[in-house]
Parts: sequence; structure tokens; C-alpha cells
Amino acid sequence: MNAIKALTFRLRPFVETDIPAVVKLALRSTFHYSTECLISWSKIDPTGIKVAELHSGEVVGFCATINHNENNAFVGALCVHEKYRKLEIGHRLVVAGMQHVGERNAGTNVSKELIRATCKEGFGVIEDSWNTVEYEYLGELRYQLLTEKLPDGVQIQCLKENNFDSMLEYDRTLAGYDRKHILDIICKENNTKFLIALKDGACVGYGMIKRNIFDAARVGPLYADDSRVAEVILRKLLETMPDAKGLAMTTISNNLMANERVRKMGIPVYNNLTRMYTKEKMVINSSRIFAQFDADFSPL
Repeated sequence: MNAIKALTFRLRPFVETDIPAVVKLALRSTFHYSTECLISWSKIDPTGIKVAELHSGEVVGFCATINHNENNAFVGALCVHEKYRKLEIGHRLVVAGMQHVGERNAGTNVSKELIRATCKEGFGVIEDSWNTVEYEYLGELRYQLLTEKLPDGVQIQCLKENNFDSMLEYDRTLAGYDRKHILDIICKENNTKFLIALKDGACVGYGMIKRNIFDAARVGPLYADDSRVAEVILRKLLETMPDAKGLAMTTISNNLMANERVRKMGIPVYNNLTRMYTKEKMVINSSRIFAQFDADFSPL
């Protein structure tokens, strides 16, 4: 124990060569992001993701604090090797992250037992009208139980350059701010597939799927104006990964139709997380959010 206490560490920005070490940590703590996520979000905010590194060079901690724009940020994916949790590595990572956030309103998702500690880190505003619902399931995906029937006039197709602007406009009205710089990067990931729902040439929903570090299908975002459209997009996304070893997906508790679709496949809730902010709650139209963009890196 004394030897561990005597160890020193430093915080530094994440670089791509850290991926094997970060994934090793994440697998121990059941995080479900993909390696592509790490690369993409570090491009979006190059100094927002930090690692804790021992003097020996071993990476023992990780945290992402992503500045989305001048007003909003998100903190997530905090992970410290259990052997080194008495060195205040997690606290130092969060402090460094909050310095990076500056005056922005930052959000985070936390488990119930960490609410008090997270308040002490400056997240004093608690979302009390909904929770983040996590589904983390390893096993066969019975997506055949989901409907294939779309409302009249709606078509679903792969995202193409000529409907990218329509998707951006839809995303902007839902998020409340322009995420073009984010979607430009995410759309180019090798491991990611996008589907868009169109009616009369306008976007009425879209969804994304990628393979995560557990070799499971990770769905998010999944946005739609109509729950029937969302269900068909979800089925078609899962059909693109028939050999996936499970599903990772985060919904919002008061979108009952979203949670019904996941449970329709026989997948139980893994965890309920509380959303917390540093300044104020974000106004979110949860009826259109069937899977959050990214529970570790994005607020909705």
C-alpha cells in the first residue's frame, strides 16, 4: 500500500497510440464505446480527452470532457484502474476537465451512488424529469421481432451526400445548436453506418450504428418524429450487423415507446443513470430521442 501511495502520475491529452491501454481499462469497467469514438471525439476536441499516466508509462485513468460549442460541454467515460483508486486520480481528471470546460454548462450521466460526489465536483443541477436508461446486453439479437412497416410516404435509405444537409437541419432543430463539425467527423468513421428517414425529401429521423469494444452493436443516436419510424430504423440498423455479439444503447426514461422497442427484443435494463449539469438543465424533446447520441461524450 505504501508503494502505491508513493507512485506519481501525470495527466496529458489522449493520443491514438493510447487506444490499447484505454480499451483495456474500459473493458474492465464495461464501457461500451468503440475505438472509432475515441479517435473521432479527440478530433472534435483535441485536448478534451485526458489520460492519467504513471511514471512507468502505464495508463491507469481516463476521462473525456468534450466542449461541443461555446455554451455546452459533456463529461463522461471516467475510468480509473481499481488498483490505483486511492491516489485521487479520478478527482484530478475531473478537475482538469472542468478547467477545460471553463464557463460552459457541462452535463454528465452518473449512477445513483455517485450523485453526492458529483455534486461536490460542481454538478449541482439535477435533471428530475427523466433518467438515462442503459441497455448493455451480450447475446443474440432478436431484431426480427421489430416491425418493418413504415408510415405512408416515409422512406429509409443510407445517408448520402445529397441528404446530409437535410439530416443536419433535423439534428439542429432537435439539439438546439449546430453539430455539423461533429457529424462531419462521425459520418466518416470506417465502422459506422447511418440510415436516414425521408418524407417528401425532408429528414424525419436518422440513426447510427457501430461495433463497440465488446464486438456488440452500439446504436446511437436514433432520432425520429414517429415511433414507428424509429422502430424500423432500429431493425434495419441491426440487420447490418447480424453477427454482433449484443447491443449497447441508451434511451431516455420518459420516452416509453423507445424503451418498449428495446424490451420487445427481450433485452432488460442494465442501469439507470441520473443526468446532472453545472449550470442549468438542457431543454430536450425526449419524445424524439429513441437512443442518445453517445452517453459518454454527448448530452443528448
